[in-house]
Amino acid sequence: MTAAPRSCDLLVTGDLIFTLDAADRVLGDGAIAIVVRAIADIGPAVQLRARWAPARVIDGRGRLLLPGLVNAHNHTPLMITRGMIEDIGFAPMYTPGIPQGHWLSEEDAYALSCLGMYEMLRGGCTTVVDYYRYPGACARAAADLGLRAVIGGRVHDADPAALADGRYDYSLAVGAASLRENAELIERWNGHDEGRIRCDWAPHAPDTCSDDLLREVRRLAEAHGGNVHTHLAQLPQEVAAVEARCGLTPAQLLDRLGLLNDRLVAAHCIHLEAADIALCGRAAIAVAHAPIGNAKGGRIAPILELQDAGARITLCTDTMSGDMIEAMRWTIAMQRIRRQGNVLDARTVLDWATRAGASAIGLGDLVGTLEIGKRADIILLDGRAPTVAPIVDGYGVLVHSASGHDVDTVIVDGRVVLAGGRPTLVDGDAVVVRAQAVAAALWQRAGRSTLGAKDGMRDA
Repeated sequence: MTAAPRSCDLLVTGDLIFTLDAADRVLGDGAIAIVVRAIADIGPAVQLRARWAPARVIDGRGRLLLPGLVNAHNHTPLMITRGMIEDIGFAPMYTPGIPQGHWLSEEDAYALSCLGMYEMLRGGCTTVVDYYRYPGACARAAADLGLRAVIGGRVHDADPAALADGRYDYSLAVGAASLRENAELIERWNGHDEGRIRCDWAPHAPDTCSDDLLREVRRLAEAHGGNVHTHLAQLPQEVAAVEARCGLTPAQLLDRLGLLNDRLVAAHCIHLEAADIALCGRAAIAVAHAPIGNAKGGRIAPILELQDAGARITLCTDTMSGDMIEAMRWTIAMQRIRRQGNVLDARTVLDWATRAGASAIGLGDLVGTLEIGKRADIILLDGRAPTVAPIVDGYGVLVHSASGHDVDTVIVDGRVVLAGGRPTLVDGDAVVVRAQAVAAALWQRAGRSTLGAKDGMRDA
């Protein structure tokens, strides 16, 4: 006697399903059954249709299914500088003449963070690591748009106004305020919506945090039990400032203070000597590699050397773009330039953007692959787009040719949060208009008008 079909909340079908699991299974004409937030079944569509009675079906004919992409390092309120910082500087906090983070109100930060989250969602990012001033605004944006996120504050005691002028003025009051903001974030948002929003500690960088502040972050992070997110060896001036302060490289300083370990997620890691690379490798840190931002600043990080030494590699867009497929492509190109050879392939960087990224930020048991029991974080790409053809092994065309704009549907925690390229939980047009208004006001304060500022952007 044939068993009656079981109930599920959602059945998603697709022409091809790239599971990215340990067996690297690719299913043709496949389907995924979702119960509440998790994947309950995966396999041939004809079998799942017989086994499950779904409340809703997403017909994925012409679609390619992948695990949601993991974007391991961002500062979404810095959308305010995008398109401008690339031609005048590298890191906004160190660059004069542009809107600075300490100028923002919490609602400004929320509006800009919504824009950044919207863009990343459009590009297929389902999990985002984001931290900045007013981190509660970043958490609220991720919650409202439906992303999975790890949020941190921007902990530092170097005065940001002085820093933009090239001075390191450390302030107990600035440090205390940033610690308090990160602590309040964790208290309010950590574990929100059954863990969809998680919070960690995020010291800005070894040069913008004094030794005493870094020691306090280590103590608080150990009590919290999560990861620590920071910038490491991002700029020559960071390296010079730390060496002048304590006679150590930034990596050596973090090691001495007990922060260089397998719970550290360090962005950039560009300006490292061979001994620093070996030190980071032995500590098994996770490197959040930002190929687009690095290259736009004329820099290429030694990520393959770091990986060979034992570090774990993840990918990020660092606010320069929300398109992780573009980041994968830039990663391959820049490392081939650095090594002068065919040193990376599509399957490797796709792993960095999914399974490895999820594992590095402590979510490997939840997301990063499409497997029974994992959370239903799934993206559907339009397989009929000219950028996604012809498919041979699948991985090559996805990484080398596809675009984030090929993403049609995004599911996070079993909920459809993007359909037909449009967000389902917010008004996407209103998000863009609101962020533009914030940008116009802040750039005017910096002495520069935005295009269309006279009449303003009109609501659709």
